[in-house]
Amino acid sequence: MQSVFESPWLFLTIAGVALVVVSVVRQDRPEWGYWLLLVPLVIAGLAFMLDAAVTTDTEAINEIIDTSKQAAVNNDLQAIMGSISPNYTDKSHRSKSAFEKKAQQTLNSASIKKIKTQSHLLAIDANSAQSELNVVVHFNNDSRYKATGSLVFVGIKLNYEKIGKKWLINSAEVVSLNNQPWSW
Repeated sequence: MQSVFESPWLFLTIAGVALVVVSVVRQDRPEWGYWLLLVPLVIAGLAFMLDAAVTTDTEAINEIIDTSKQAAVNNDLQAIMGSISPNYTDKSHRSKSAFEKKAQQTLNSASIKKIKTQSHLLAIDANSAQSELNVVVHFNNDSRYKATGSLVFVGIKLNYEKIGKKWLINSAEVVSLNNQPWSW
């Protein structure tokens, strides 16, 4: 179930119910005036204020993914590395610096037009999280990878860790390319 801090819909539904109740009360007691109509308006305003005021763990992790996708399109390695944990390690890269070196080589030869998310499954524990992300990578005509096709379907498993109040990518593994199992 979503938190009231992630989506305003619960409070907007309550505001709708409150509007019906206030309308019925206003018909029964017209002498009370229009001030009762402020109740559903305040509830609706509260819905958007709570959503905007609090960044949940889910929203923080989704922001990492969105930032990383946009950074890959813009060929901005530093933006990607800002989301990588100092404790980063995976099957091919034993450290954050090894990952950074490989990411630089890949970004130099890839010219990405856009990256669209197909699915994202996220599981969050207290200070760790895991996600399975499936994206479609669209290449520009000048990309080295254009020979494989104008787009590639990529499946990635990501692990995150919470350091202080900030979520960072702890490891990443490409698990499929074009819906075929892959291991790097």
